[in-house]
Amino acid sequence: MRSKNTSTKVLRFVILAGFLLIVLWLGLKGWRIAQAARSLLAAQTQVETLMAEGLAQIDPNEAEALLLQVRQDVVTLKRETAVFMPLTPYLTWLPRVGPLMPAARPLMEMADAGTEAGVYALRGLKPTLALLQNDAPGTERIAALVQTLNSAKPDLQQTSQAFDRLVAARAALGDTSAFPAQLQTLLDRADPWLPVAQTGLQVAQIMPDIMGVSGQRRYLVIAQNEDEARPTGGFIAGAGLVVVENGRIVDLTFRDANLVDAWSDDLRTLTKPYGDPPLPIQQFLGLDLFLFRDANFWPDFPTSAEMAMELYSYGQDSGPLDGAIAIDQQFMQMLLQVIGPIDVATENVSINGSNVISAMREAWGIDEGETVREWIFDRKSFMATFAAAILQKIQTDFNTVDPLFLIHTLNEAIAQRHLQVYMRNANEAAVLYAVNWDGRLSNDSGQDLLMVVDTNMGYNKVNIHVDNAIRYHVNLATQQANLAVTYQHRGTDEGEPCYQGTPYTSDVTYIGRADTCYWNYMRVYAPAGSVLQESSRHLVPGTTMFNGQTWDETAVTVTDDPTGLAVFANFFLLPWGQQLATTFQYQLPPGIIHDEANEHIYRLMIYKQPGTRPQTIEIMVELPANAMLVSSTLTPTSVVGSAVSFVTNLETDMELMISYR
Repeated sequence: MRSKNTSTKVLRFVILAGFLLIVLWLGLKGWRIAQAARSLLAAQTQVETLMAEGLAQIDPNEAEALLLQVRQDVVTLKRETAVFMPLTPYLTWLPRVGPLMPAARPLMEMADAGTEAGVYALRGLKPTLALLQNDAPGTERIAALVQTLNSAKPDLQQTSQAFDRLVAARAALGDTSAFPAQLQTLLDRADPWLPVAQTGLQVAQIMPDIMGVSGQRRYLVIAQNEDEARPTGGFIAGAGLVVVENGRIVDLTFRDANLVDAWSDDLRTLTKPYGDPPLPIQQFLGLDLFLFRDANFWPDFPTSAEMAMELYSYGQDSGPLDGAIAIDQQFMQMLLQVIGPIDVATENVSINGSNVISAMREAWGIDEGETVREWIFDRKSFMATFAAAILQKIQTDFNTVDPLFLIHTLNEAIAQRHLQVYMRNANEAAVLYAVNWDGRLSNDSGQDLLMVVDTNMGYNKVNIHVDNAIRYHVNLATQQANLAVTYQHRGTDEGEPCYQGTPYTSDVTYIGRADTCYWNYMRVYAPAGSVLQESSRHLVPGTTMFNGQTWDETAVTVTDDPTGLAVFANFFLLPWGQQLATTFQYQLPPGIIHDEANEHIYRLMIYKQPGTRPQTIEIMVELPANAMLVSSTLTPTSVVGSAVSFVTNLETDMELMISYR
């Protein structure tokens, strides 16, 4: 009997001891979690105080100490809460924090990945904070920043991997509208910067090589004028050759695009043979030679960039180039908004983001005492002076540039296709393609694809006055596509008569070259295997054409486009102040709809033509009969029966995904 009582007492003691150990363990965990949480809350205030005056005022040592403390607190929280994570989906009943419980895992992953990325980034880039805070000349500062990036490559690689985890965890959060206001505010602030930072980390790893730390690099700068639409952003008005080495710009020369080719000293004959241009250039512009100014005939920027570099090297006997950078007037406006105004002493003018485009247009006119022939070969000489002034500004006054504003502006310019970058180095080209900086057209996943490409064939600047709107209707049951593009000439006063070959005269003005009609060679890019069925027919009288040839045709299928995509082309004339609609009907190829997790997925990739203003685009996707819409990446403007419609502005490349059952 005594033995039984003793056993019972021992069992009770063990149970009590176990219970006390559990309570102690929970208490210890609770204390550690509370300590870490309190430390993180205190750190939030410290971070906000530290960042209040911008990057240039941050104490690098203080920032490092604070970040390491935050990292340690997050590691503690992750370790101490790991055992409870399987229970979190069942704790939505908890007051205040209940809505956060199902998101506990991705939130903890975001904190862990984010602080890990921060530690690696600060370790590698800590010297840059000091560089941003000194008064070194712009040239020396840029070179030092490039060398710092080069030394930081291992840390940047680790940072990039951790940041990819952060982005994936953020995507796993899904809808956060039920989150507490404080957390929602933090997410709202961070979300716009996540893709920018993710891209920047990848580009930062190749930037030292691009800036010549491993040897001198030579790049072609293609200056395009979007007032005369061309596939990669506008008519090539100027060409620059920039040479970089060890992070420094050691040379920059700029010239009129017309002077790039191998002209004789009197600019009357070519001293080298040139090949035939693409057929539409021969047919609609009446040109027999493929010269540099027309090199950007293909909307796939790497293709046009390769042709431009080849023609530049050929015409200038300059040897091979390492890459090409395309810019337009809008990019120059954005750049000056970052670096501030520049003074062009020879022109006695100060140029800023507000007046740069008007200044370039005004510089286009004939100077007093100049003949028309002299002007034709000198009308863009201002660009060389302008480029030199910008370079001087960067070299001497770079310390006034807000780095975050610069990064934001460059990202916006890339997204809107006012800036495109192509490198011949295979590793660098792969990174630029991955971050969508190189303007490449591709359809690796076999989804639906649409790009409308305009090429001004009128020898004029009429695109100042022309807008267009796109309507795309696709029937998923039949995989039939119908495209209608409406062009509106906004001219209100009567312009020049419609004649493509209007000669230059002594009273020529830039706006005068815009106040005319619009001859447009239009191409539509669609998935490979698409088949053109019908299109609108357009009449362009021979009396309006330089070569006297009449066009009275429907669209044709282009068979030699280097992208491998299906391409349909038409040609039309839009008179002053009028409206015109052009249509295409085509059969999409099999396989554009994919099955994922018991749902049907339709994706449409829409490419924006570089240099164009935002365009209205209406998309109607007709689902198969009895299908039910599950989700879409854009909010529908209407759902009527099986037809799901969207209306938005095409400002950047965009992708629409629809899932249905």
